[in-house]
Amino acid sequence: MRFEVLGTFSISSGSGSVPLHGRMRRTLLGVLLVRANTFVPVNVLTEALWDSKWEPRAVPKLHWHVHKLRQALPEGDRLVFDNGGYRLEVHPGELDVETFETLAGQALKATDPAQRASLIRQALTHWHGAPYEGLDVPLLSDETMRLSEHRLVLLEELYQAELDLGRHASAAVELADLVRRHPLRQRAQYLLMDALWRAGRTSDALAAYRRARRISVDQLGLEPGPELRLLERRILAGEVAGPVRTVPRRCFTGPGEPTGCRFAPAWVTCLRASGLVFGYVPSES
Repeated sequence: MRFEVLGTFSISSGSGSVPLHGRMRRTLLGVLLVRANTFVPVNVLTEALWDSKWEPRAVPKLHWHVHKLRQALPEGDRLVFDNGGYRLEVHPGELDVETFETLAGQALKATDPAQRASLIRQALTHWHGAPYEGLDVPLLSDETMRLSEHRLVLLEELYQAELDLGRHASAAVELADLVRRHPLRQRAQYLLMDALWRAGRTSDALAAYRRARRISVDQLGLEPGPELRLLERRILAGEVAGPVRTVPRRCFTGPGEPTGCRFAPAWVTCLRASGLVFGYVPSES
């Protein structure tokens, strides 16, 4: 079987697509996939299916939905009950999230930027939209946020690799799009400024800083982090862009808890960070 959750939620087997009708059954399968190969307690499943609301005869209804899900799956015997919960056996390579994270892990271990960029692009081919699309329950929403953060961190790693390879102009185009969609990501803003500067577009790099600062001050009441301000000073001073300064993976600080750490996967180790931290400082304006 093949389970795809990075976009349209779908199941397939050797004989083609497997239809799965009904929001309850799709939600049930989604929760089981989030915790694939581990037992999910009955109370967790009932809370997910009925949104933590009291539901008469919730447990018998859950067992009925499990029965119907078993019938729908080509290998329904993989959905087993034990220890007061259900477990879905998922084999290696059957879940697109696993494939994505495996490739991502390989990419972040690669020391050669060309290999790193290639592996990241392979990983990103498994994305076709929002994770668990159409399934809106808290447990799946948390997983969606986690996976979406993984993807953004990986995109930033990709553009760092592209800069390492000297592909400044093409990286600037893609980074501009990323920044438009996620204007508060400090690392993406830094990489965009750096790419524009190295592509010989000094005025555009400074304009990118001004936009980043305006958005940060207007939306957060905070100045950009020290990295962006230092890069602006270097550009204004007329420095010649030297070798690309690789920005290490790190936690990105903002108001409240750091983003990029709360949802960081095992392969993004924020604790590896050393040196400067991308962050904000209070605005005096």
